[in-house]
Amino acid sequence: MDFDPITRLLSNHRKPGNPAIPTTLTKQQLLSLLRSRLSPNQSPEGLTQKIQEALRELQAQGEVLAGSRNRYSMAPPTVLALARDNVNGLLFRGDRAYLALAHQALKTEQREDELRIRPKVHGFNRIRNRLQQVGIRLLTVADSIEQLPLPRPPSPAVLRSPWFVNPFTDGGMICHYVPQPDRSQKDRWLPASYQKLPDRTLLQLPTGDYLWFINRAFYELEPDVAVLAMFYQDREAGCPLKIQWDEPQGRLNLAGVILPGTYARWLWCLSEPDTQRYRTRSFQSTNYPLVKKAFQRLGCILV
Repeated sequence: MDFDPITRLLSNHRKPGNPAIPTTLTKQQLLSLLRSRLSPNQSPEGLTQKIQEALRELQAQGEVLAGSRNRYSMAPPTVLALARDNVNGLLFRGDRAYLALAHQALKTEQREDELRIRPKVHGFNRIRNRLQQVGIRLLTVADSIEQLPLPRPPSPAVLRSPWFVNPFTDGGMICHYVPQPDRSQKDRWLPASYQKLPDRTLLQLPTGDYLWFINRAFYELEPDVAVLAMFYQDREAGCPLKIQWDEPQGRLNLAGVILPGTYARWLWCLSEPDTQRYRTRSFQSTNYPLVKKAFQRLGCILV
């Protein structure tokens, strides 16, 4: 599915009284809005599945942020540069409402919907200042690697949304995350039993919502917090996730892997899509050390 209709919808719906911030939309709201925009000769059949797959992919790329209760919003606007001395090809990610402003601020003379930005303004500091004036961050790949969050369990500060009803009474398959050697990330989600739940367990409901079970209570988690908890549990169990990495060809296979949004945006900036392989990114050899360092932070093994 073309991602543009979804990113346009999420970017166009702004917070009342504060248009600088996009508001969230539920998956059902997105479905309703997209269905209303279909032309008479377009069939709505399979639209729900297509939207779910598109949202999953946009989330995997770090373009869209998934919140609680199946709510989605665009990630904050960010421009990424390969290095301070290499600003010829910048990549815009996140809230599209700021994309035209980025082109105007940098005097690109390009179409205002292009994500690859070629600035006519020179110098990293001048570019950064101009983007800051319109509310856009400029990061370099090398600088931003230290800002990538480390795997961690949910902190008490984020455990502020208790799930008051025992989810196991609602029916449906509930899974918990169980790190196991040589298993894919997807295969580490196993059916859970309430009677056998250990403390500090990460759960996923049939709706896609994540819960953290601790002290016999359930707490709702935002997806990025849950993903960092997954990698934390992998590390604690001594079962690092193995990521397929064809170093001679510079190909990274991320099929079936969910990364924290910050890592995804960072990796997508460094790479190009491999058109022949699903969810595979191609990297230049000069960026191999950065790729390895990022996955070391996550505790993964490149194989």
